[in-house]
Amino acid sequence: MLTPSGSPRHAGAPGPGRDAAVERRAPARLAWPDVARGLAIGLVVLYHATNWTWQTGYEVGVLREVNETLRSLRMPLFFTVAGMFAAKWTTVPWSRLARGKLLFFAWVFVLWEPVSLLVRLLTGYYQVADADWGTLGHDLAWSLLVPRSELWFIWTLAVFFVIARALRRVPAPVQLVLAAAVGAWALAGWEPASLAWRGTAQFALFFLAGLHLRPLLERFAERVTWLWAVGAVAVWLGVQVAVRELGLADVPGCYLLANIAGVPAGVTVSVLLSRVPGALGLRWLGARTLPVFVTHTSVVLALLSVLWRNGIWIPAPPSQWLPVALWAAAIAVGLALGELAPRIGARWLFAPPRWLSGSGR
Repeated sequence: MLTPSGSPRHAGAPGPGRDAAVERRAPARLAWPDVARGLAIGLVVLYHATNWTWQTGYEVGVLREVNETLRSLRMPLFFTVAGMFAAKWTTVPWSRLARGKLLFFAWVFVLWEPVSLLVRLLTGYYQVADADWGTLGHDLAWSLLVPRSELWFIWTLAVFFVIARALRRVPAPVQLVLAAAVGAWALAGWEPASLAWRGTAQFALFFLAGLHLRPLLERFAERVTWLWAVGAVAVWLGVQVAVRELGLADVPGCYLLANIAGVPAGVTVSVLLSRVPGALGLRWLGARTLPVFVTHTSVVLALLSVLWRNGIWIPAPPSQWLPVALWAAAIAVGLALGELAPRIGARWLFAPPRWLSGSGR
């Protein structure tokens, strides 16, 4: 999901009257997975913008409620789509996996984790009492084992590729059952030292489901109608609200059901949006998620720090719109940097040098 999209990764069926050989040379790329990626990254940025705005002291209760509901959709959708395009990496030699995919994740993480933590320290958002340069150094030294920032996504994705490669000879049903058991437990309130550890346990099921159930997901997407979408979203919301209102979130398995229901809901919404001319920009965003992902928190914290340090206070209810403004700014900055980097010889900001990665991912 966080890799460049220079070549088609999702071939559609040849259209009527089209030459099959031509189709093999230039496979069509379906729109909805890119829309799903764009939707997921957009929701992630909004979630972080809302949380940091709330921690600054602004009233954003409405968006916090919205984000809490969307929690069971954005991450399952994110990792399911990522898993859909991981199949080839489960069969390559370990050396190729390491030099290709894992090197990419490691490069981006090692480069941007210090930036993220440094911005937190300088803006006062470190979330550690009396954090100083010693705290920063300690956390960076251990970051490959205990990630501290929102870059836990990248760390977790790397682990998922390793897991998928290691378990390639284990029957898919066994993998999914084991991952479901772990996820049911982790989603019931496990709070380890690192978000990356928790995310790995909570969402391995969805990455593996995308990997092993891709044909099923594709057939489901092909048949999506407005009625199906309304039904899928209604089921997801029904399970989500029931689990929350009945206080079942800490009961192993209950919140997992809400997350599972979030996948078809997210897929149907993505499919319908992909049929809208321009796809509301989500398809374009979905093919450029990495720069937005690694930079958005720093942009949000920097802007909030400017507001706070200059005594700019936004009272409620207008304050409810502040995260939306921060969301738009963070995405714009990330996309602009992503477009600018290769033009000024800074491709290395978002990918390892070609001489180091060999044939690429």
